Amino acid sequence: MLRGLFIAGTDTGVGKTEVARAVLQLLAARGERPRALKPVETGCAPDAPEDALALRAACGPPNDALPLDAVCPHRFLLPAAPLVAAEAEGRVVERAPIDACVRAARDADQPLIVEAAGGLLVPLWRAGGLFTNLDLAASLGLPVLLVGRAGLGTINHCALSALALAQRRIPLLAIVLNRTSPESDPTLQTNRAAIAELTGARVLGPGPHQPERELRDRALRQLLGALEFC
Repeated sequence: MLRGLFIAGTDTGVGKTEVARAVLQLLAARGERPRALKPVETGCAPDAPEDALALRAACGPPNDALPLDAVCPHRFLLPAAPLVAAEAEGRVVERAPIDACVRAARDADQPLIVEAAGGLLVPLWRAGGLFTNLDLAASLGLPVLLVGRAGLGTINHCALSALALAQRRIPLLAIVLNRTSPESDPTLQTNRAAIAELTGARVLGPGPHQPERELRDRALRQLLGALEFC
């Protein structure tokens, strides 16, 4: 059995990496030896993918010293969907190196925290038709922690993402509403209840916006600490 979580977003830039990093830090503090997997990162320098490096560091020893290819096997310059970014370079996203990372975690009985690139229906590669993050989540068999942007518009994004997961019978552990901006609007006080009613999911947040990374990490660890996972 593969232990872990698949962390997906309702959109790009919603804070998936921050949430994934907090989960990894919680697992490491519990005495686990978690592994991080960012199957594809786009919009990055191939030798310095910011998200993947942050995830690897959050694993703690010994997995914070894994080769970069064991954490993020596909890295592309163009800030676009993985399929598009790969095609721009005349390349393809291949399943085999992703599966190798998954097998390594499973064989070592280490929890694997997988961070998707973009939303659930973002295409990764072509396999007959388009193969998406949703397809990858289904094939891994991991529960999903869904991250949404706290604020106007998130009800629709969260509800549609939860519906897509339900249609594929993929377990949804919880929805995290993440503050990505210091700006406030009235929906910050009402979105949580509406999303919970529409989806039947447990909804966490939003907490206060924290401008400093260390404070954000601490706040997210406190928010996620009540969840049972891995």
